[in-house]
Amino acid sequence: MEDLYQDPILKKYGDLISAGNKEIRRTFYGDPIRIGSSELPALILAKIDSRISNLDNAQDRHDIRISITLVTDVRDTISEDRQMVHGVNSLYNLMEGRQENYLLKTDSILYILRHNVEVDPANNLRTDLNSVTRIDYGMTMGKRKVDAWSIEGTLELLATFTQPR
Repeated sequence: MEDLYQDPILKKYGDLISAGNKEIRRTFYGDPIRIGSSELPALILAKIDSRISNLDNAQDRHDIRISITLVTDVRDTISEDRQMVHGVNSLYNLMEGRQENYLLKTDSILYILRHNVEVDPANNLRTDLNSVTRIDYGMTMGKRKVDAWSIEGTLELLATFTQPR
């Protein structure tokens, strides 16, 4: 079987997050839909869109919106309301966990991304902090596995770099 294309920009972001958070068990590039419970919590990186514009006579600016989805497993906690809250809080903690003084925890995905703006300085790849970083949360039933519940958080950011034309 031929190797699947792995986008090097998404890979850079995946490697950055995996290096900073050891709880993530698997990283996918593109949505796999089905994820085994042994692979959760899992990270899914995908492109939303790419916009390329003229920077000057010799260079283009590339703006790529990336979604980073974190999927956590709550099947063991679905029967008790208090346990479900534990599952939701575990997702919040991994995605944007905060200390008592509201500062982000150093292993949270949001901290890792906001404190490592220069993702690949040699190739001018960076996270655009002038754009809004947005996180949406939700629960799914049956999307990742038949009759299985999962909680997901999706962080959206803008990656940018310039490239000779």
